[in-house]
Amino acid sequence: MDAASLERATQAEVAAHCDLVEFRAEALGKSLGAVAAAMQACPLPVLLTVRAPEEGGLAALDAAGRKDIFEALLPYASLVDVELAHFGTLAGVVAAARERGIPVVASFHDFAGTAELAAMATLVERAQQAGADAFKCATTLRSSADLAVLAALQESAPLPLATMGMGPLGRVSRLLLASLGSVLNYGYLDRPTVPGQWPARRLRELLQELAP
Repeated sequence: MDAASLERATQAEVAAHCDLVEFRAEALGKSLGAVAAAMQACPLPVLLTVRAPEEGGLAALDAAGRKDIFEALLPYASLVDVELAHFGTLAGVVAAARERGIPVVASFHDFAGTAELAAMATLVERAQQAGADAFKCATTLRSSADLAVLAALQESAPLPLATMGMGPLGRVSRLLLASLGSVLNYGYLDRPTVPGQWPARRLRELLQELAP
C-alpha cells in the first residue's frame, strides 16, 4: 500500500511466509506504472484491490476512478476484490475479470460492529447470487458473541468464505476462523491496515502450529 511495501512485495523472501500478495492499488493510484511492474515481478499470485473509501479505502476515489485503476492493472492480477455493494457500479470490472478467468472475491467490511447471523447469511447469499467465487467478510468484534457469529457463518457458508475480525479480538479471531476454513487470512508485510492483523510471517507460523 506504499512504495516501501511495493518494493518488498517483489522480493523472493515474501514467498517464504505468504501464499499471495494483496496490492491495495487505491493507495498507489498515482504510480500505476510502478504498481504494474511490481505486480509482474511479484513471486506470488496477486490479489488486486481498489478499496472504496466507505469500506476502508486509503484514497477518496469515486467509482469511475476506481474503475480506471482496476482496468489498468487487471492484466497483472490473479484475483480481484470488489465490494459486494459495488458489484453493480463496477459490473464492467467484474465482467472483465471473468472474461480473463480471474476469480472475483466479493467483500464486505463493517467497522462499527457485527450484525446478527441471519443478516450476515443474507450477505453470503447475495454474493453467491451475484456469481462471486468467494466472499470476504471483515467485521469489528465487540464481544465473544460477535466472534461466534463469524464462526457459525464460516462453518455454514455455501461458497468459499474468508472471515476475519477487527479490533481487540481480531488476532484471536483470525486464528480461529482460519482453523475453521477461512480461505483468505490476511497478515501484513510492514504495518497493519486495520487493528487485529498479525505480521504475515508470524501468522503463517501460528497457522502451521495449529494445523492438525
